[in-house]
Amino acid sequence: MSDQQKKIAKQLMESYFQSQVGGNMMQNRSIYNQKPGEIMVLYFISVNVTDDSPGLMVSEISGKLNVTSPTVTQHINSLEAQELVERHADPADRRVVRIQLSDNGKKYIQRINDARLNMFVGLVNHLGEEESLLFAEMMRKASDYMLEQQEFYLRSLRNE
Repeated sequence: MSDQQKKIAKQLMESYFQSQVGGNMMQNRSIYNQKPGEIMVLYFISVNVTDDSPGLMVSEISGKLNVTSPTVTQHINSLEAQELVERHADPADRRVVRIQLSDNGKKYIQRINDARLNMFVGLVNHLGEEESLLFAEMMRKASDYMLEQQEFYLRSLRNE
């Protein structure tokens, strides 16, 4: 490995960690009254529940998000008190409770999505269209590489 490769790798590493810190700061800010975990649950429900589906069970949410059911239940309780989600009995099995976004929850998620889109439109304006497309492609390649390396790293830890 040459000194130039090390220098470039160090710049990449610093940029990567700086972007991670910035992303974490955005995720960790409470928006209105929501905690980051509540936002995560809202997004998960919004992406995985259609208008014609019965909704998700707490166990499904917790399993996919890799969070305990009691934690998800706390988030659901808070979101229900804020009228952003609704609980319904499953039509096929009345013992099962399903979670869906309320109309207010759908509007709330739409506002967040619009604000994020506007932020990235600003980034496109800042970088220009050509650099934005290049940046998106480079981020995709970098993300694929990092996921592959992470899997390799985890496998190597298990084999020791």
